[in-house]
Amino acid sequence: METLLGGLMILIGFLSAFAYLPLQVYTAIKWSGIARIAALVPLALMVPVIVATAQALAHQSNLWPILLIFAAPVGTGYLLALMLIRHFFNRPAKSEVTELRESN
Repeated sequence: METLLGGLMILIGFLSAFAYLPLQVYTAIKWSGIARIAALVPLALMVPVIVATAQALAHQSNLWPILLIFAAPVGTGYLLALMLIRHFFNRPAKSEVTELRESN
């Protein structure tokens, strides 16, 4: 059971490492205002992690992705949470939807 749980955690780390960069780019480009500022917060954690990961890879360390595997779920989870919050709280009010439908 411990091996399965450990393998699952590594898998989540790898998948979130691959998902982080596209999510970060998407939110930084498409969002504006306070949402963009909130979306750029994970860069404070991830830029140093990516630099350290690149340095470890350049030195041919066998554990070069370890920081990325541990930090990427935090950044990815944060961005996914922001996307969910934005999805549920940026919906137009029912009265606005009704007005749009009636005007068409």
